[in-house]
Amino acid sequence: MRSLAALILPLLALPLLGCDDAAQGGAVSAASLAVPTPYLLTAVGRVDSGSEARQLVAAADGVISRVPVRRGQRVSAGQLLLQIDCAQRDAAARAQQAEAQRQQASTLTVLDGARTQERAAAASAVLGAQAARDEAADRLAQAQALLANGFVSRRELALRQNMLAIADAALATAQAQASLLVEGPRASDRSAALAAADAAQAAAAAASAQARQCSLFSPVAGDVLQILRREGEFSGASQGTVLIIVGDMARRVVRAEISDRDAALVHIGQRVDVWIEGQPQRWAGHIASLAQVMGRRSARSLDPTDRFDRDVREAFVEFDGAMPPALVGLRVMVGAKP
Repeated sequence: MRSLAALILPLLALPLLGCDDAAQGGAVSAASLAVPTPYLLTAVGRVDSGSEARQLVAAADGVISRVPVRRGQRVSAGQLLLQIDCAQRDAAARAQQAEAQRQQASTLTVLDGARTQERAAAASAVLGAQAARDEAADRLAQAQALLANGFVSRRELALRQNMLAIADAALATAQAQASLLVEGPRASDRSAALAAADAAQAAAAAASAQARQCSLFSPVAGDVLQILRREGEFSGASQGTVLIIVGDMARRVVRAEISDRDAALVHIGQRVDVWIEGQPQRWAGHIASLAQVMGRRSARSLDPTDRFDRDVREAFVEFDGAMPPALVGLRVMVGAKP
């Protein structure tokens, strides 16, 4: 009996020892398979153009008459992208510009004063008026001398007195006109002329600005990413309809959205990797700027446990070398390194 028990007890212990070894072996295997992530945090982002894609709308309602660019074309800042038919605004702008030029010429006439020929003519008019007055005075003196002897009636004397008064008035008028030409316009006249010219110029500028609203220009140098309206279609300015999208695809960035729990873990200059989820390729970059306010998420995550209504901090990522495909809005993942 003792010998049998001595044989059975070691056999019963063997499965227990095997299970313990298996458990230990499994723990070692799991530990060897666990790979720590190289990132301090990950976030969802979108590819954007270097200058941020601009969704351009018109400033005036009307029918589109011309679109002189094509999709994918490189354009410069200030280049015409789209023209709206605004014939009435153009005509009003030309009329206001002509009125401004007329008013400017009138103002210069006031400020410059009389010409030499005008001053000479005024001086001659004064001499003529003086001669007429002298003649009227002589005729009156003759009449007064003849009146004592009864050779001139009192009616004739009164007539010559009136002629002298008229001559005096004409001389005073000529002298005043000549004085105005010599002295030039008064300060109030100059101010009024300048104010009228400024008002006409402002009206012309306003009309030109109204006419320019019929033209859509590129605000930045970049590429025409999309044309959403064509010739003959309504611009839809009052509805805020996007007509053309422009962005600089020669340089691309990523607009990453850092969740609120990780917002304080990022900083400018921090190294990051960018990749398309499910693909092994990585693009190296760094955080170029960070938003100073929290906002709502706009890029959805594929993680079903990640809440969409979570506040995020926007970070702009610039690339240090190769860049992802030139697709504005392409969804990517961003991993920030410690």
